[in-house]
Amino acid sequence: MGNKRIEELEEQIASLMVAFNSAYDGMHILDKDGYTLMINEACERIEGISAEAIGDKNVRQLVDEGYFSESVTLKVLERKAPVTMIQKVRNGNQVLVTGMPIYKDGEIDKVIINSRDLTELNRLKAEISERDLMLEKYLEEWQKLNSIMMVTGDIVCNSESMKRIVGMALHVAKVDSTILITGESGTGKGIIAKFIHNNSARKNKPFVKIDCGSIPDALFESEVFGYEKGAFTGANNLGKIGLAQLADGGTMFLDEIGEIPLPMQTKLLRLIQDKEVIRVGGKASIPVDARIIAATNKDLAKMVSEGKFREDLFYRLDVIPIHIPPLRERREDISGILINSIKKLNEQYGIEKRLSIEAAERLIEYTWPGNVRELENVIERIAILSVGDEVGIEDLPGMIKQKNPHTTYRKNASLKTLTDTFEMEIIDDMLAKKMSVPEIAKALQVDATTIRRKLSKHSKK
Repeated sequence: MGNKRIEELEEQIASLMVAFNSAYDGMHILDKDGYTLMINEACERIEGISAEAIGDKNVRQLVDEGYFSESVTLKVLERKAPVTMIQKVRNGNQVLVTGMPIYKDGEIDKVIINSRDLTELNRLKAEISERDLMLEKYLEEWQKLNSIMMVTGDIVCNSESMKRIVGMALHVAKVDSTILITGESGTGKGIIAKFIHNNSARKNKPFVKIDCGSIPDALFESEVFGYEKGAFTGANNLGKIGLAQLADGGTMFLDEIGEIPLPMQTKLLRLIQDKEVIRVGGKASIPVDARIIAATNKDLAKMVSEGKFREDLFYRLDVIPIHIPPLRERREDISGILINSIKKLNEQYGIEKRLSIEAAERLIEYTWPGNVRELENVIERIAILSVGDEVGIEDLPGMIKQKNPHTTYRKNASLKTLTDTFEMEIIDDMLAKKMSVPEIAKALQVDATTIRRKLSKHSKK
């Protein structure tokens, strides 16, 4: 054989050795008697052995000395066929090994062992499993949050208190228990009631709101429970279906339940207990399947002690109480309500209003005694009356312009005083913008005479 051929073979052997030692899996070559011929670097790493340590030892001795839990080589020699098994090696790793017999002249001449570290694979599997669990958890949380965001509509729940309320509302929407929503005027009791209805099994049925404070006592029974034809002078000849019956299958929202006339509370109690009504002038009971949600800004428990509200009705209503705190106690919601209000107005009127940073700061600082209703009304007014796309401090009502809007006139002031002061601040702002009395009256949707009377009254103080 020429020198050139020898050099070529040496280069090929060198290349094979590089490939042998570069393999990620362990390679262990043994002879037919179980003695090591070669191992690669990966095998040393995976099994925690070295060529020097095992080079002169038979595989049976290696098993006895704890290098391997058992020998795949011996099984290959015994079965004269490929064998795959899991071994535990000296460094504590679990290794997946496959032994392949190499034949010469019909007999096994060598055994080639391929080993793969299961410890690393198991660790990666555990990491992937943990990651999948985390992703599943994040997805669940995202879906829950996304679901809440989709169904809350106009409800802003940045504060912990509103998050709890929305969570409770979603939960109780699944059942038909009677709910009593309490809170100051303007906190959004009606919005929560509608939210519960929209997320209930009754969402495709009527949502009937009954404003107990706006129906005259003399008409309450006929309006709510209906009447038969000829029940009283002036009654419709065909009779009338009451609001309660219109809510059949859906939800009946009794707003300001504290205003309901005492004599009517008995009939309402019967509706809640027996799910039926009797019309004015009628005798037959009419079944009504309506979920009852009541709301009030009054202390019904105190009214019960004063004899102004039936105790049995109170306990029938107060099955699931939901209290909505005033806006001043959940200030984290103010910015979200501002953003929602501006967005709705822009869409409604085709405008592009935005709040300046200074104006937004004043609005967020303000105490909002009228709660969400006052905030939304103020935003609508300044959005319509302001000139230009940006609403600045100069466009805000007087009581909000102040750096610290906790004005002294609000302390121990009567509702009439507060109302008069608020009205005059609005009018003063409009006058400062060079608006005439007729223009102010048109903007506020009142007669010009009303504006002149208020100005005259104000000038005498």
